[in-house]
Amino acid sequence: MAFEDLQPTAYGVATVMFILGTVSIFLRLYCRSVILKTFGWDDVMAVFLLLVNTTQQAILYIFLHYGCGIHITLLSAYQIESIVKWLFIEEIFYMFTHWTIKQAFLLFYLRLSPQKNFRRMVLGTMVLNTAFTAINWMLAFLQCIPFDAILHAAAHPGAKCINKLVLLIVPSILNIITDMIILILPISTVWSLQMSIRRKIGVLAVIGFGASAVLISALRLIILYELYISPDLSYVLGKMVIVAALEVEFAVMAVNLPSVKALWNQITGGSSSGSGAASGYSGAYKLSSMERKRDGQYKQSSKVSGGRSGNRGSVTMLEQGVMSNESEEELFRQQGIKVTTNVAVTMGDKGESDTESGRRGYGGYQHAR
Repeated sequence: MAFEDLQPTAYGVATVMFILGTVSIFLRLYCRSVILKTFGWDDVMAVFLLLVNTTQQAILYIFLHYGCGIHITLLSAYQIESIVKWLFIEEIFYMFTHWTIKQAFLLFYLRLSPQKNFRRMVLGTMVLNTAFTAINWMLAFLQCIPFDAILHAAAHPGAKCINKLVLLIVPSILNIITDMIILILPISTVWSLQMSIRRKIGVLAVIGFGASAVLISALRLIILYELYISPDLSYVLGKMVIVAALEVEFAVMAVNLPSVKALWNQITGGSSSGSGAASGYSGAYKLSSMERKRDGQYKQSSKVSGGRSGNRGSVTMLEQGVMSNESEEELFRQQGIKVTTNVAVTMGDKGESDTESGRRGYGGYQHAR
């Protein structure tokens, strides 16, 4: 049996989800500025997202104030006219909200790797995200000629308008396309990092939380089609308020989750011993907190037996030049090298030379036996 009044449910869902999304933003900012001390451009975008998300929430409340969630036959002409006006405003701002969320995610991706190809793909996705938003705005503003026919359709019987179903479905499809690209983009980069498989899966799981927003976006298509075929505009928009609140706030939480993971590790003691800014990090979070050195490159070299040195690949878990004990142990264990703290080079009874002794313990590293 259908609810005759969706407003209590819509108010409840929208409020709870907004609180969760807002708390995740504040936790992110706390982790980045206080715990990790790696405040970056993606965090600046998170501050902007806080303002954008608050405005989006206010629009949802305005919808409910004018009667969304209640059958249209119970509303006054003024309420219906107000809903139509705010529906157009929400079309524009909803697209901008998603643009902001995606840009915050992509700015975070720029921390993941110094590889030029990956960074070019991220920057290309930023451009694509902006282009899709511009296309959606053009569809919204040019959907009817004259423009006033958008808000007062009855007053312009001869207006030329784009098919309503196209206006409802195309923006959502473009939104889903960019969501899928953003989800797929980091997989190969994360999988190539010098980490255990367990940690790689953990990192991808944290990033992949955004898939929840993609699923909700797909479900939103059902509500959009119902909006196209149903004359009960206000009641269907009550459902849309619920779905929009879930979709936006899950996406907001997905953006902030990699940063909040550091707070979880600090509370649970999930990381092994470290010091300074590196203390309390997990391998998963270090990916999000890597900073490029001034020369634009990440470098790592390790000295091996016989005085030879070999490059073991680019650094993948640096945090402002500090590597925690946990990461060091993990990396050297993978390479068959173990870290030693004290090395004493002495002349043995059999006349062993310093060079021969050094082959066993040069630079504090020994081959694991």
